[in-house]
Amino acid sequence: MRNPKPKLTEEAVLPFIYPIKGNTKLQRPSLPYHYDFFDIAFERRSTRRFGLLLPGQLDALLWFAAKAIEVQVQPNGYVLSHRPSASAGARHPIDILVCSNGPIPTVAYYNPFQHSLDILVLDSATVKGLLAHINENLAMQQGVFLWLVAHPLRTIAKYDFAESLVWRDAGALLQQIQLTATAINLASCPVGTLAEPFAERLFGNSSKIISAGGIVVGNLEL
Repeated sequence: MRNPKPKLTEEAVLPFIYPIKGNTKLQRPSLPYHYDFFDIAFERRSTRRFGLLLPGQLDALLWFAAKAIEVQVQPNGYVLSHRPSASAGARHPIDILVCSNGPIPTVAYYNPFQHSLDILVLDSATVKGLLAHINENLAMQQGVFLWLVAHPLRTIAKYDFAESLVWRDAGALLQQIQLTATAINLASCPVGTLAEPFAERLFGNSSKIISAGGIVVGNLEL
């Protein structure tokens, strides 16, 4: 694997269009949060018991872990953003898909610009296969699976030899999710599997999306 370096001329990259059938606006956290960072750092741990999330808990988790705080539109149309997790070149190639395991499984794209869940139209049998695969690796129980899907072309457009940057972005986002979960008293545990080849099955060969793993989150109170 070679060392990444910025390209002399940044390439254009087309936005990926998810198959959205509707969206749910999430709430901005209203309660004050006053936590000592060092306490959170030492308290952070993986917990494998996941209760049902209460109203507002997922909203707060995604707000503090992944919401776009500032945006800047480049001349080529690419939207750079500042978010709680670090990203090489502010490219943020990792999207979060929120996967709920119920009688009718659902997958939603977390829109970090609108702070909303955009419900996706996907093959239901393949979604069930994805969630069964996750449960084989880590029992979700009543929790939800935050699936990290990578769009490498977002980073490749700016950097030569960008592969390692994409994976480092995924790691930074996972850490931010776990720290946030700890701060708001949620259980969380990253999954070991990459959840492949479900990204290709759901979005097709031409999508250039790859799976970057994910994390199960849930309520600590079962």
